[in-house]
Amino acid sequence: MDARELALAMLLEAVEEKSPSHTVLARNLGRNDKMDKRERAFATALFEGTLERLLTLDFMISCCSKVPIKKMKPVIRQILRMGFYQLSYMHVPPSAVCNEAVKLAKKRGLSGLSGFVNGVLRAAVRNPVDIEKETGGLSLKERLSVLYSMPEWLVERFIQWYGTVRAKEMFQAFLEVPPLTVRVNRSKCSVKECTELLEAEKIEVSPGIFADMALRLNGVDSVERMGAFQKGLVQVQDEASMLPVLCAGIEERTFDGRCYIIDCCAAPGGKTLMAADELLRHGQAGLVSARDISAYKLEKIQENITRTGFTNIETLLWNACQVRRQDNRAADIVLADLPCSGLGIIAKKPDIKYNITPEGISELVTLQKNMLRAAAQYVKPGGVLIYSTCTINPEENLENALWVQEELGLIKEAPKNFPEISGSLSEKDFGVQLLPEVGGTDGFFVSRFRRPAD
Repeated sequence: MDARELALAMLLEAVEEKSPSHTVLARNLGRNDKMDKRERAFATALFEGTLERLLTLDFMISCCSKVPIKKMKPVIRQILRMGFYQLSYMHVPPSAVCNEAVKLAKKRGLSGLSGFVNGVLRAAVRNPVDIEKETGGLSLKERLSVLYSMPEWLVERFIQWYGTVRAKEMFQAFLEVPPLTVRVNRSKCSVKECTELLEAEKIEVSPGIFADMALRLNGVDSVERMGAFQKGLVQVQDEASMLPVLCAGIEERTFDGRCYIIDCCAAPGGKTLMAADELLRHGQAGLVSARDISAYKLEKIQENITRTGFTNIETLLWNACQVRRQDNRAADIVLADLPCSGLGIIAKKPDIKYNITPEGISELVTLQKNMLRAAAQYVKPGGVLIYSTCTINPEENLENALWVQEELGLIKEAPKNFPEISGSLSEKDFGVQLLPEVGGTDGFFVSRFRRPAD
């Protein structure tokens, strides 16, 4: 299987079958780990780029084809999308784009439609679509939807939340290639030592923008093959998702000899591992209880625990909407990084913007409140609840934070250890909202609450 065949197979799985794009990519690259490094990189770029630009590409195809996109066979639809992406964004020679697209159609048993594929792509080569000109007569909502490949209802929501100028900045940020960020397990290795190890593997390393333990990497073909990863010295984690643990105040020596931390929805495990690392780094005795409703995800967390060698973590299969009675008011710190719409991580998971619905968001808000109600019961007197999400939707963030104080008997506190981040939004002391155009991190919300001491 060559790079284009692999990209096509992944697009069919992610778009037509609606499988999560990040799992599709990981699974297929794993199956093709013998593929040449450059071919793997090309397949990844073609898959991810085509996926994030679907609506833009469909508009361009409609300018060159008399057959509506929705009436095309799924394979042909994806082959054309890949072709237009290569022509418009990868600058692949037109002859290669057309020839390889025809070959793909034939390999998929659609020789009868190979002439159609060739004709549409050749039309685009002869008369490239001027997207700015072609969208000039559309409404603002329609135009931004096409230019940034955002569903129209989401365009409306973003403008409602943040205004047109900032919404466009976020849409553009979603189309940028996000950095690969790792967190150094500083109880095992200093940032300097880890940097030297990575650079010895010919990996480009630069510091994070606000988290001391964060490193941004370039030139990585496979994270799993990095020596620092295999030795448990680093964990892949966005800087924004490090904030909940930073804000929890693990370094404070206010625990009764042993700090008990509950991570309610622990998958994929980054915060669990960071909390365990921070306990050890600050000489704190304690335990991190990592919980998730998915046995498969818990197995993945356990793999990371084994790799890093942390012994101060336990895993527990548990529904975060239910209260574990023996933990009632027992935790010093509760991390509630809850399931959300994911509108802050579209740059990494572009299929989110196509699959989320207004009804789905409403259901998530209800789920979040049910989980917060359970999580609050774990917080001991004087203990802390950290509520966070990877979305930028105020309904899931600020409104839920207000609800926590009004309904659950906890008192809001300004997040501790929060770095100065230019462009972040303070939500009236109820938390901090990072936006995706700020520093190349995920869009993220974090808030902190305390149960009054008895």
